Amino acid sequence: MLVEILDLGAQPEANSFPLASTDPAADPRWPLRVFVCERCWLVQLDDAGPPEAALPGPPAYALSPTMRNHATGFVDDALARAPTVDGPLRVVEMASHGGYLAPFLRERGVDSLVVEGVSALAGAAAERGHRVIAQAFGHAAAEAIVADGGPADLVLDNYLLAHVEDPNDIAAGLRALVRRGGGRAVLELDHLLPLVIDRRFDSIRHGHYSYFGLLSVSALLERHGLEVVDATTQPVYGGALRIVVAHAGEAPLSRTVAAMLDAEQAAGLGSRDAFAAFATGVQAVQAQLRAFLDERRRVGDLVVAYGAPSRGNTLLNATGITREQLPFTVDQSPQKQGARLPGSGIPIYDPSRIAEARPSHVLILTWDIRQEVVVSLREVAAWGGRFVVPLPRFEVLAAS
Repeated sequence: MLVEILDLGAQPEANSFPLASTDPAADPRWPLRVFVCERCWLVQLDDAGPPEAALPGPPAYALSPTMRNHATGFVDDALARAPTVDGPLRVVEMASHGGYLAPFLRERGVDSLVVEGVSALAGAAAERGHRVIAQAFGHAAAEAIVADGGPADLVLDNYLLAHVEDPNDIAAGLRALVRRGGGRAVLELDHLLPLVIDRRFDSIRHGHYSYFGLLSVSALLERHGLEVVDATTQPVYGGALRIVVAHAGEAPLSRTVAAMLDAEQAAGLGSRDAFAAFATGVQAVQAQLRAFLDERRRVGDLVVAYGAPSRGNTLLNATGITREQLPFTVDQSPQKQGARLPGSGIPIYDPSRIAEARPSHVLILTWDIRQEVVVSLREVAAWGGRFVVPLPRFEVLAAS
């Protein structure tokens, strides 16, 4: 039975960045509602809304040292999980935003196969010299890969799973593709536990159909003869989960699997009450941010934003914030500069605009890399400016 736990209103597609000259009132909007299944405790969207558009600009690791370090660490960890084989390691990357990890695998002498269903991303990966299958990953694609070159020793997923409408097709594909007798899949995904505990509702957006905890992703994989044999938390995006998957019975379970399942149960992710508290907490976050911006505007302070992440669009549109409260934001991506945020209409400029405007406060929309942002904007201290962090808890920080 599906139970609605959160309604974030009618929202535009969060990865769309229209030209600044266009009218935000004309942006298409769709309901953004979140449900939980009381049988398997999978948190999911309803069937309204578009798929997620390809995010413009370079990959996150090209703009952020934090994300580059994370990507290299992911690849090193995954390769350490791979079985020992005679000959080259057969590695398949499941879409993962157009071969996000492929360059780091290549640096380590591993030529991966990228399976990408978005034609533009598949073409871009091929132009970079990667081997690409231009097909959405699932059971059919997995069987075709096996028929062409055999099963994979290692399968990687960098946040694809949440983007598919049928997670069972992904799980069936993993079962078909991962080599029996030692093959592994390493998947990383947004983790439901910190999302709920820290009220990280900005993670929710159209095209992210599912929000997994270890409870729900384990149940999904078990239905297909697979098993989570290790699980670790990751700090990126405010809290992620990295799992290692094998065919059932092929490897012992690490202690962290049981510990994490216990933590999710203790937090109430197997009951309706935790999600009701989450919804109440989201309303409190929204009210606090609105009240702060309204008060700054009342006293004549200038508040601007840093970053143009898709998650920031959920935060702003669900909270009813427009360019009246935030005249502009800045972003390092040249592809976003000159555009605007969807719905809110907030224009996006080069980061140098902050020093020109000398705002009293900078709202960090990319709050998951807050320390990196604060360091990059040291000049804010020169005029006594402050930083505002909206999540996981509202904070106003002095520049240093």
